[in-house]
Amino acid sequence: MSAARITAGHEDWQPPGGEQQWSDSFYFGGGDGRRLAFYARIGRRPNEDVTEGALGVWLPGQGFLLSFTRTPPGPAIAAGPLSFRCMLPLVLWELGFDGAGRLFERAEHVATDRHAHREVRVTAHLRFTSWGDPLSFESGLAAGVATDHYEQPGSVAGTLEVDGRRHPLAGRGMRDHSWGVRDWQGVPYWRWFGMVADPDNFIVLNNVGLRGGGETAGGFMMRAGDVAPIRACETESELDPELGAQRSFTARATDALGRETMLSGRALEVAPLRQRRDGRLTHVNEALTEYEWEGRRGTGISEYLQQREEPLAGKPASGLVEGAASS
Repeated sequence: MSAARITAGHEDWQPPGGEQQWSDSFYFGGGDGRRLAFYARIGRRPNEDVTEGALGVWLPGQGFLLSFTRTPPGPAIAAGPLSFRCMLPLVLWELGFDGAGRLFERAEHVATDRHAHREVRVTAHLRFTSWGDPLSFESGLAAGVATDHYEQPGSVAGTLEVDGRRHPLAGRGMRDHSWGVRDWQGVPYWRWFGMVADPDNFIVLNNVGLRGGGETAGGFMMRAGDVAPIRACETESELDPELGAQRSFTARATDALGRETMLSGRALEVAPLRQRRDGRLTHVNEALTEYEWEGRRGTGISEYLQQREEPLAGKPASGLVEGAASS
């Protein structure tokens, strides 16, 4: 989809295709650029009669909050306690949450110590305001995950209250809307990175493994007010030997204008999330990440997806949490 074809009509659920795994997904992610970060996703599978809602929040000094809900589809962009409302198409959205979540001491405990959490009360009221027109996202995922996809950077402001503790947020982030066949197990792997500095400077990169071998690259870069899609990206990663999750990485990329750049990151806390289908297990590792890009530093989220035939050593598959953030 070209950016010129994105209209107000795309800011709602789209007419579904006939495939069983056809899906429609809205995603928001952001933070204060320091230690507070969140992702929120609502995805509908109309041909399977389900809508999923996921919220993950890294809370400074309090822990990692996780909520995942499945409900029947409805007209609103909502799933259980999580809701998104479009106030002005392509410009302004409101995000709300009113319900319960699981609070872990650290994000890694989602997989390594899944019983070590408390059920807590959570409320959230956030507003996302875009910085400009939506950007068509070329990701290399057309064969398996969402053929239509656009993204927008912007500012995020509001409050989150978890277990009686209030966390004000005035920061920045990214939203997207994607729809089409979504086969989590159809992609060998992907690596997703994003750093949003200001309206004139932001970057999104990914590497996607191909079924026949090799990989492709996608994303876009805004530098000094000029934006262009990414044409090439190579990533070097250090992985945690137990979780298989990212510890650190360096991504070197070139965009369609021939501009070269390097984005590096270090995972501070990783939430090891899982998707299951028909006996297949997909690891989706969401990390609070300290980024460095062209002299700028700040935190954001990185995501590593990989396929696994077996669960973590010593951990039964039934004990792993489902509910990935990925758009």
